[in-house]
Amino acid sequence: MEKDAFQFLANQAIQAAGKAVAVDEDKTHTFLVGEDTREFIPQNIPDELQVSSLRSIVDFVLNSSDLGKKGQVLIEICSPREVRVEGLLDQWGRRARYMVAEPENEEFHFHNWYDREELNIALQSQFVPNDDQATLLKFIGNYQESTDQTATDDGITQVAAVRTGAASVGNVKVPNPVTLMPYRTFPEVKQSESQFVFRMHEGMKGALFEADGGAWRNDAIQTIKKYFGEELTPLISRKQVVVIG
Repeated sequence: MEKDAFQFLANQAIQAAGKAVAVDEDKTHTFLVGEDTREFIPQNIPDELQVSSLRSIVDFVLNSSDLGKKGQVLIEICSPREVRVEGLLDQWGRRARYMVAEPENEEFHFHNWYDREELNIALQSQFVPNDDQATLLKFIGNYQESTDQTATDDGITQVAAVRTGAASVGNVKVPNPVTLMPYRTFPEVKQSESQFVFRMHEGMKGALFEADGGAWRNDAIQTIKKYFGEELTPLISRKQVVVIG
């Protein structure tokens, strides 16, 4: 059988650009014959477009007449911060990738210690305002370290000295856990709300630690999927566009 296969290739070989080329019996695959015989695969996959918003994907899919000629379009939500637009598999098992979207908003670094000023700025610029965000801002704005304050910490609750008036200082419990909405995905969709553990450290430093086991990621992906479902309803209903995530 191997001999017959090689004989077939020899019989089909032709000279093209100085190389031997062979076509299989079904005329569906082309091979470059030589010391390293391999299937010929044309380098015709276009470079992907890099964008930073979901709106760009919607506009691209709605206004690109060329996409319809290429068959079904796949929108793959890889993560809360990456969405790809791809075509169907070709005969070589390749999938053309037309566009990749990644948001440009700066992410808050959880598990890192911030000094009071840095944390104050980050809470205002990288989180959606809500009640717990306001409580944290008020707390760290009035927080004072006291050399004669005995630290109280049972692993869950910390006690800190804060200003309670123009000059007076009182002991209060650090708010914990807190429910916040950091900007962690694309700005066009609602940010996921989840719980965080807030801890203080010597030197007027504070940190936030994620406490939802990563559940926010699934929530964000479903929110992005819903966004495309609303914006591309006709194309999805006709199965011209498939959204997965």
